[in-house]
Amino acid sequence: MKKPIALVTGSTKGIGKAIAEKFEEKNFIVIRNGKSKQNINNYIQADLSKSKDVDKIIKYVEKKFLYLNVLVNNAGFTKYIEYKDTKKLTQDLIDKIFKVNLFAPYHLSVNLKHLLKQSKKFNSINPNIINIASIAGVSGFGSNIAYSASKAGLITMTKSLSSALKPIRVNAISPGLIETNFVKFPKEYYVEMKKKTPVGLVGQPKDVAKLAYNLIENKYITGQNFIIDGGSSL
Repeated sequence: MKKPIALVTGSTKGIGKAIAEKFEEKNFIVIRNGKSKQNINNYIQADLSKSKDVDKIIKYVEKKFLYLNVLVNNAGFTKYIEYKDTKKLTQDLIDKIFKVNLFAPYHLSVNLKHLLKQSKKFNSINPNIINIASIAGVSGFGSNIAYSASKAGLITMTKSLSSALKPIRVNAISPGLIETNFVKFPKEYYVEMKKKTPVGLVGQPKDVAKLAYNLIENKYITGQNFIIDGGSSL
């Protein structure tokens, strides 16, 4: 029986890094991705806002591996813009947000489906796609209007792909406030949010990573979106 293999995009820091580390703890071979140069095994430097770089990831995985058990579409992009400042949300910025947050996950999912389906021949880990969305895609409130819309699209696409790509299981995770540098908030903000959150905590990347691995283990879940926000959206 061969080791399971996972591709985690945007996995050099934050939530993506935590997910990659969790899978490695569980004896996965992890293919990592980021925009910067990294001197680590099975790493692909690629900017998912560029279609040629998305193709680069697909070709790398196809050339080096015979199968893939898990695809985690984690890479994301945003910029904080108040909703009323519509002029600051330029077409170029909207395009980049949608390319990274929605279009890249789609192309990776449909173009790697053959390797995901092949995985059953090599081990007992059922093929999975996990899309890291956001509570902004549920509530409509996030770092900017386009970001919220792109994550809402990712959640809906998760449901559609769970049918289109079966028996590959496709699920989404929508984190609330997680302590990362994805959107930089002052420390005071985290302190205030901790008081307002029912569980009395601010989320950590490892919390999302644990949920991601739980979805791999549970074979009876597909087409779902899981909110992990400590109850703050209640």
